[in-house]
Amino acid sequence: MLFGLSTMTQAQTTTPDLPTNRIVVLGDATLELPADQVRVQVNLRFTDPTDAKKAYEGHRAAEKRLVQLLKDFKIDDKDIVYSLLNVHKNVDLYGPDGRRREEVGTDQQIIFKLNDLKRYPELQLTLIGGGFNNFSASFSSTKEDDNKNKVLEKAIEVARAKAETMAKASGRTLGGVLSVRDTEETDPALGRRYPVAMAFASESLRAGKSAADSGNLFEFPQKIVIPAQVKVTFELK
Repeated sequence: MLFGLSTMTQAQTTTPDLPTNRIVVLGDATLELPADQVRVQVNLRFTDPTDAKKAYEGHRAAEKRLVQLLKDFKIDDKDIVYSLLNVHKNVDLYGPDGRRREEVGTDQQIIFKLNDLKRYPELQLTLIGGGFNNFSASFSSTKEDDNKNKVLEKAIEVARAKAETMAKASGRTLGGVLSVRDTEETDPALGRRYPVAMAFASESLRAGKSAADSGNLFEFPQKIVIPAQVKVTFELK
């Protein structure tokens, strides 16, 4: 695991809720994890010029094919999430002749994780062969949740180290922590809310394109990056 660290400092004037003798430091940290999963999103969409039932039946048939595909690839139930089926009517569409037309359609997103990276070329070929041409994928890691707190703790450590250096350089002494917050929060408070933005190495897929059966890029390890930034306010003595 590799941590990348950086810090920023911010001078502040007196505010009603915090004392004058304080120092505010931004602490940043990043954690790199090896990718061991592929996160796949399949978009189901079926339309009919007038009949909602026909669109729905086409959608349901595709659902059944996809469920069987997930079973064939041994995708665990806990690694599958999906949105509710949405049936809607589109109006003000224009056909090739330029005339207004209407359309009834369905939409649904299914997201699942494939734990065997080597099977991904086979998976995308199977998806395309099954009529699922609208899908995308990104790398992910099974260890993301286990490391979210680690990167936040490291960001706080970085903030403290910088604050200690600045306090010493100015002939002051660093006191206790007055507040900790992530950089999107507006209310300074000590808490344990840890929203972490995930940065994924993503790839877009199009029907008709597939990876080679051997010697593909999956032989080269990929990493995902978990960043964290916190704003820590210390007492300055």
